Amino acid sequence: MTTQQDLRGVIVASITPMDRAGKLDTGAIRRLMAYYANSGLRGAFFPSSSGEYFALTAEQRGACVREAARHKAEGFALLANISEGSLAAVWQNARQMADAGADALVLMPPQFHHHTQDELIRFFTEAADASPLPLILYNHMTRLPSRLDISTVLRLKEHPRIVGLKDTHNDAARLMALSTQLDPGEDFLVFTGGDGMAGFGSLYGMEMLNALCAIRPDLFLQIYEKGRAGDIGEVSRLQQRVNRLAGIFTCLRGGAGSAVLFSQSIKGALHLKGLCDTCAVQLGSALDDVELKQIERILNTVDE
Repeated sequence: MTTQQDLRGVIVASITPMDRAGKLDTGAIRRLMAYYANSGLRGAFFPSSSGEYFALTAEQRGACVREAARHKAEGFALLANISEGSLAAVWQNARQMADAGADALVLMPPQFHHHTQDELIRFFTEAADASPLPLILYNHMTRLPSRLDISTVLRLKEHPRIVGLKDTHNDAARLMALSTQLDPGEDFLVFTGGDGMAGFGSLYGMEMLNALCAIRPDLFLQIYEKGRAGDIGEVSRLQQRVNRLAGIFTCLRGGAGSAVLFSQSIKGALHLKGLCDTCAVQLGSALDDVELKQIERILNTVDE
């Protein structure tokens, strides 16, 4: 059984590679898994929100995790998304992903309707009761209508199968409160999900589970190391480089307002490394040469 120690470090929220025919690109998954492990990352999360989870069928999600598991290096953690609007579907997804070879499961609050904190406690508790693997709560405060209060997380962390929280936002005050109240270095994992919060999280002793570390694993690994050492100045300098890298999210048509382009800009950067194509899952057109040049221009500013 996967332990909390197995999940500590920098984990990538991976894109989902697709080919020009709109099918899952299994060759690209193999290349990505080798690249992630060889880069020193601790694990990979498939299919993440950056991986257009919302646009994949249940069959595609399962196939994605099965293929990633086939090429998983020893000691490399594979996290699988089981998020759905209904508990019945969550339970089904949990079994599917466990059978596919995942090491841990990740679950968002149910989408579409707003839920009370008591309803969220019941939802996650019943999901964890039936989970065959360790469960990580996924609190996406920028995209979902329901958000987990810290008091709710404190109650849920008492469940023996709930081992951590991925908290995605750009709120440094919330990270500070999480660090104070949850003690992430002790018996509960807290993953910073926002790329802009990587430096803060590292200084608070948190783990990382984000998207941009796919492109520059070295920056996030250095932030993790320097944060653990309490080197505030170096963490700040590294975070500024990550912030420049985040310019890929706004350099294309539609910019930050497009969920498709958020993922596709990462695919563009990985395409420039020879790892995958640039086709989106949702509305699956590929990037053109002009758009790839725009992404390349941003990448070239990171080390300036």
